[in-house]
Amino acid sequence: MHTSPPVPQLLHALEEFAARLTAVLSDPDIDWHWRPDEDSWSLAEVMCHMRDVEREVHLARYKAVISQEDPFLSGVTSDEWAEARGYHSQDGREAAGTFLSLRRQSLEKLRQLDYVQLERTGTHAFFGTTSLQELINLAVQHDQAHWQQIQELLPGPN
Repeated sequence: MHTSPPVPQLLHALEEFAARLTAVLSDPDIDWHWRPDEDSWSLAEVMCHMRDVEREVHLARYKAVISQEDPFLSGVTSDEWAEARGYHSQDGREAAGTFLSLRRQSLEKLRQLDYVQLERTGTHAFFGTTSLQELINLAVQHDQAHWQQIQELLPGPN
C-alpha cells in the first residue's frame, strides 16, 4: 500500500467526517428512502452501509490488529450487503446514529494507542501486510468515497 498521512491527521479526518455528517443529517426534511435512480442507493442504504462497515470491517480490524499477533484480515465486498440485509427498508436515521456511536468507539480506541501499537500489522486478504495506520487511512478513504454521495441525497442546494 502507499504511504498514509500521519495518524493524528487521519484521526482528525475521521472525527471531522462524523461532525459534518451530524450537521447535514439534522435536516428534518430528509427523505431517507429517495433514490435518484433505480441503480443508486438511498440515504438510508448509505447509512446502513456506513454503520455495518464501521462495525464489521473497520472496528473489527482495529481490534484484531491491536489484540492479535499478525491477524488475517479477510476481504469484504460490503456493497452486496445492501440487498441481502434489506437496507432500503431500514431506518436511516437510526443507522446514522449507530454509525456515529461506532465511530466514537473507533476514535476512543485509536486515541489510546501509542506509536508502537499504531505500527502493528495484520495480513489483509487483498493488500498483504498492512499496518493499523494504513487501515485507518482506508477508513478515511471510505468516508471520502461516500461524502459526495451523501450530499447528493440531501434536500436543497449542497
